Amino acid sequence: MKKTLSLILIFLFTLSTISAQNNVHLFQNFFRDAIIAPNFYAEGSFEYSKTEIYDFDWSTMTIGVKGGYPINNKIEADARINFISITPEEGDGESGISDLLILGKYMIVETGPNIAVGAKITAPIGSEDVGQGNLNFGFFGALRHKLADKIELTGTLGLDFFETTTNDDEGKEDTEYETSLILGAGSIYYLNQKFSIVPEFMIQTEVDYTMLSCGVDYLISSKGRLRGYFGLGLDDGAPDMMIGASYFTSF
Repeated sequence: MKKTLSLILIFLFTLSTISAQNNVHLFQNFFRDAIIAPNFYAEGSFEYSKTEIYDFDWSTMTIGVKGGYPINNKIEADARINFISITPEEGDGESGISDLLILGKYMIVETGPNIAVGAKITAPIGSEDVGQGNLNFGFFGALRHKLADKIELTGTLGLDFFETTTNDDEGKEDTEYETSLILGAGSIYYLNQKFSIVPEFMIQTEVDYTMLSCGVDYLISSKGRLRGYFGLGLDDGAPDMMIGASYFTSF
């Protein structure tokens, strides 16, 4: 009897581990992905980037927290907020909180490739000193396709609308929105039951942002995982170099 119960427990633990591993998130398109988490989750993260444009250099440090709540097996609500610190090579730096990002997504296809659609909006509560305080919004579609037992392909297509403020000839502020096309592609390679490799490529047209990155995801328990990534910017609007580390946990 004890042996039978032990085998059942081992079998259930193996299933839960496999299930957790199959829910590996992307890095650049963490939210814009065709995946609905099975449980409420949260992730604390640290990110550092270095940027140089002409003769002006600066570094950015971001400490953030994000999370998601599955309303059911098709709908998920997400949110993210960061603390941002910008340090130029010369002069004084600035720091402050980011705007609150709020997202929702809906899984419309679960057979064959997973396909999801979603929308996002920022609550303009952030500090203008670090470029925040804007009411931005956007829409996206995403897919995941299982190419083989250990490989999933991902894709993202979206539109982001950025709030911009300009002054007319009389000095009055005028608020407009600029549109940016989002294109993302990536894959998740499940090296084994605990370790996954996540290469990604993303373009944001309006802000001249192109980033190539590679991340790793390591399952340390049935509910916790350590994650990290390295990114290289390929356009003027992206950091030249970016590294990040995080701890992901589900409840």
